[in-house]
Amino acid sequence: MNFLKAFSIFVFCVTIVTATNPPTGFCRKNESPQPSQIKTFEDGIAYKTRDNIYWVLSLKGSWRDMGRQYGGLVREDLRQFYQEITEDVTVRGIDKKAQIEVAKQFADGLSHNLHELLRGIAETSGLDENEILLLNAGMLNLSGAVLGAEPHSACSGIAAWKNYTPDHTMVFGRNWDIDRKSMKKYMKYLSVVVFNPDLGNGFANIHPLGNVYLETGMNSKGLFLELNNGLYSDANMFEERENTVSTLVSVLNQCSSIDAAADYLSGVPGDLSYIIQIADAQDCVSVERPTFGARIRRSEQPGILAAYNSFVPPYPKEWEGKATQPRSPKEDPRYQNLLSLANSKQFYGKLDVERMKKLMEIQMEDGGATHKGTVLQVIAVPKDLTLWIRGMDYSDWQEVNLKNLFIR
Repeated sequence: MNFLKAFSIFVFCVTIVTATNPPTGFCRKNESPQPSQIKTFEDGIAYKTRDNIYWVLSLKGSWRDMGRQYGGLVREDLRQFYQEITEDVTVRGIDKKAQIEVAKQFADGLSHNLHELLRGIAETSGLDENEILLLNAGMLNLSGAVLGAEPHSACSGIAAWKNYTPDHTMVFGRNWDIDRKSMKKYMKYLSVVVFNPDLGNGFANIHPLGNVYLETGMNSKGLFLELNNGLYSDANMFEERENTVSTLVSVLNQCSSIDAAADYLSGVPGDLSYIIQIADAQDCVSVERPTFGARIRRSEQPGILAAYNSFVPPYPKEWEGKATQPRSPKEDPRYQNLLSLANSKQFYGKLDVERMKKLMEIQMEDGGATHKGTVLQVIAVPKDLTLWIRGMDYSDWQEVNLKNLFIR
């Protein structure tokens, strides 16, 4: 299978953003987890979420050092995850040689910093560098084995703030969608990994363990972003360009405002077409980023912004003949569903975290955006540097307070 085709299928996601009251959090200064929930390795620390469900790692130093801490802290889980997912993909018809080819192609599009991180993980995890590359591409290989060349699922999102939330600040909800049936058993490896590099902002990456590229994350300045596949709008691919999921690491590490992040993304040519939402406590924009340019789309109405897997008309004049018009709402109702829900009596002005959880329970056929492809969900409150995560059909919502995990 062509790597880029596989990856295009792999990253189809949904997002929802709103604001809420300050949460009660995970791991506050005077609130330590039980000793069994804490591990240390060199300068890294690992915690479990309050219900002992997901790993939360706090790493610091050079990229190689952070990789060493990563590998040392969750060595057993990385090795187990590697064995399980590579065997799963092999049984589904993609042999180890083909998996390695995809993994190496994927790694070719990653930044030097991420390569250093992967090398560090290999030094302490007990997995060699090829095995670490395979683990990093494991969910990608699995999606290729399950879905083949036909897109099956999709991600979406909505941001709400101002009059849509009780305190007028942002809450962001995100559905990460591929194929729940095949992937839910790997949600036991879902994690929040906080990186504190020597230079730039600290940032958190919400992903299964060993997946170092970024599709959902928040930095120490309170910027939250998530990525939705835009292949339907623009199917072009440029393998020689840096992979967007690597570029997003640089965005969170180097940018401290929505404007800076949007400008950064607009200035880097896209390898594939994506729709990227960037939110802080008071605003959200969507960077629609085809392979031939970019535009910054602002909220449809003050305080609400929805996103899914198509660019939202009207398109810029220069996009005519290049960008495909969206499917009709009958074919893909998620964008309209999210806006309608946010403006409904049930949710308008009430979208705190608890209401956002309720909104994200609503299935697409019932007027929502969640569907059988939804694998994990994330809610973010940038004002409080707080996240809620859950693997679908695996756990209830788990809260992660990032404040004390960022060094600066």
